[in-house]
Amino acid sequence: MPQIPVDAGLIVFLRLPEKGKVKTRLAATLGEDAALKIYNDLICITLDLVSVSEIPTYLFYAGGLPHPPERNIRFSYHHQSDGDLGSKMADALSIVLNNHKKALIIGSDCPDLTPEILHTCCQSLDEKDIVLGPTEDGGYYLLGCKALNPALFANIKWGTPSVLGQTIEKIQGENLSYCLLQKLQDIDTAEDWNRYTQS
Repeated sequence: MPQIPVDAGLIVFLRLPEKGKVKTRLAATLGEDAALKIYNDLICITLDLVSVSEIPTYLFYAGGLPHPPERNIRFSYHHQSDGDLGSKMADALSIVLNNHKKALIIGSDCPDLTPEILHTCCQSLDEKDIVLGPTEDGGYYLLGCKALNPALFANIKWGTPSVLGQTIEKIQGENLSYCLLQKLQDIDTAEDWNRYTQS
């Protein structure tokens, strides 16, 4: 594994796991109890992999924070800001870039993500302004940067197959350099989860 990139901070976007409020597309086919269990499984997978990466990690929650006894002392806990997803991401990146030269942001929907990919992102930021990890559905599972550029997060049609393409257009419009990591599958549907668990 590459040398630990101590000059980077890793943001993980999460939602407080509550029945009926997480993984609604999964819940539509599998039920709310199953969706909640899968979401808790995804959180555990994600937090395990970021722990192994040993990159300083900041957990940004929607819907409230876990109770103090449930928190891991290895992580820093924060509330997501108000606004759409782009505003929330820009705010979190701004906070982390105040403490680190590089910032990475991920969600909890991509269990195929590895510590090696996170480290590759950090290394790629030595040469590029922006690093993106594309998903099969047209979005991205990771964004890395060295400076905050709010334009990259404004007026994006979040949750659509055009998110990655729109983001690249904005990167090019700002005359920034970028590179793409390997494409991964995120978990949105029952079929996605079955593929992951059977692979």
